[in-house]
Amino acid sequence: MTTKTKENDAFVNINVPKAPERFYQRFNALGGNEFPEAPRITTDDSEGLFPLRNKGLKVLMINAPIREWSYPNIFPLGQAYVCSVAAMDGHYVETLDLNALRKEPMDKTPEEMSKWVEAKIDEKFNHYHPDVIMIGGIIPQYARIKQITTYCKKVFPEIPIVLGGGISSCMPEFMVKMLPIDIAVNKEGEMTTSELLHRLEEGVSLEGCAGVVYKHEIKKGEWEIRNNGERTGFKTRWDGLDTLPWPLRSRFAIDEIYKQNPLGHLNWENKWSDGKSTCDTYSVELLASRGCPYAAKACDYCYASYLGKTYRLRSPQEIVDEMQYLHDRYDAGYMHFLDDLLFTDYRWAMEFCEALKNQRKKTGLDVTWGGACRTNIIADDVVRAKKQGRPNILELGREVGMRQAGYGVETASPTILKSIDKSGQTQEKIKIAVRETQRVLGYADCSFMIGSPGETRQTVAETVEVCKEIGLKPEVFFFVTAYPGTSFWDLAMEKGLITKAVTGVVAPADDDMVEQYFLRLGEQGDAVRTNFSDLPDEEIVELSWWAINELGAQNTKRHPGRKDKETAVRGASTANL
Repeated sequence: MTTKTKENDAFVNINVPKAPERFYQRFNALGGNEFPEAPRITTDDSEGLFPLRNKGLKVLMINAPIREWSYPNIFPLGQAYVCSVAAMDGHYVETLDLNALRKEPMDKTPEEMSKWVEAKIDEKFNHYHPDVIMIGGIIPQYARIKQITTYCKKVFPEIPIVLGGGISSCMPEFMVKMLPIDIAVNKEGEMTTSELLHRLEEGVSLEGCAGVVYKHEIKKGEWEIRNNGERTGFKTRWDGLDTLPWPLRSRFAIDEIYKQNPLGHLNWENKWSDGKSTCDTYSVELLASRGCPYAAKACDYCYASYLGKTYRLRSPQEIVDEMQYLHDRYDAGYMHFLDDLLFTDYRWAMEFCEALKNQRKKTGLDVTWGGACRTNIIADDVVRAKKQGRPNILELGREVGMRQAGYGVETASPTILKSIDKSGQTQEKIKIAVRETQRVLGYADCSFMIGSPGETRQTVAETVEVCKEIGLKPEVFFFVTAYPGTSFWDLAMEKGLITKAVTGVVAPADDDMVEQYFLRLGEQGDAVRTNFSDLPDEEIVELSWWAINELGAQNTKRHPGRKDKETAVRGASTANL
């Protein structure tokens, strides 16, 4: 027997084995879905397939503010995925999106901002008393997340608080120890959250619940931190990622806020001022893959394994179906992919472009899109495509709406490329990829960083010369910053740079000092924190301004020493480079 869904008239087979009651029970120990045809949340209407249960928990998902100086444009996609799973399991799901509630850049003192956050929490608690509080984010949000969790624990000390996202996965035991939370979810959150909520609902122990770190009460008033290890991640395509629900976007202010404040191509020129949209096109975000193909041997500065060490893709048609829905539901004309890397497999890229082309013929879908790429992968396909006598993947992408390719080039110095283990990237491949991107898309969105091990005035000059040679105006120059979960974090701890970032003195760092470092984290370009080179911090700042001035880079408004820009530029430009 078959039936049609309301929104896309697709035929769905309903003669399939009944799925287990809980989402996590659909998957085997290897991360494969044994009920791939079971219903899942995709569209708004599909939520009706999963009625609330009387025993279901009242879940509150809190999204902390981020980039408070900008219009809110970073949609919490990971949280929305977790909300979908909770709703599929019959729980009551509400959100407190503090990032969206601010509506515009916040010109408040830290004290005023803290009072505003707590007032919004009070407003929510006045009409919604949750059974579980969930919150997630990334490590630069540590200070705000600490404030939020501390206040929630003060108001409702009996309610368990669950932390997820990259901030949780990078140092889960540290987070349980230092934050007023009860549980940290490690890596991918959907399966783990489903089982976690099931256990909390039934009031049973978390012992054996893979993917969580938690406080276990040994005896009254005495606790220990237990780590249950990581959970096996989802498999690729139809056996895993294709069977996940789509994000529960209906619980977030997409219509009112996020689609009007775009990421990627639509705010490329305005990103580092206030991010305000400069066009009338609506924008939404989605994922085509999880992880990074280089995660097993990641670049030294990158925390690429927060979603697991294996790289997995969704099927192109599954992604195109979501793009069609986002276009129809939100009137979205631009889609930004939040993947660590897009187009990593040229065969998948060709399949995806073909699927988009076929969809355009079938329904008239006409959208633009962009995402992060890698120069060596694009360069390799440019060479390969010429040999095979076909369009390369940038040309294929342009034909079906691709408008932006973002590259974390980091450096064009062979010495530094080797130093940071930027596998496969060379000066020649950087030139090939950037030139082809400029030719096909009109510009290349490239970022660089300064302060890696071995960085000198000469290596910075090498990067600038390559950019000049290929006519590249970079988006941003970051300063190298050590983040937990990376090789650079281990090196910074070893060299005493975490304490130096806090106190100015090179010394070992204990947990309290690490927390002070986290509390001070901001954008990668607004301060020199972990300078791994032998150059003084002041010289790194001068060199960054010299590079910005020489190349016309964009991040002048969010960069350190803005008031001393001309002095810094003069100092660096007169140096012997």
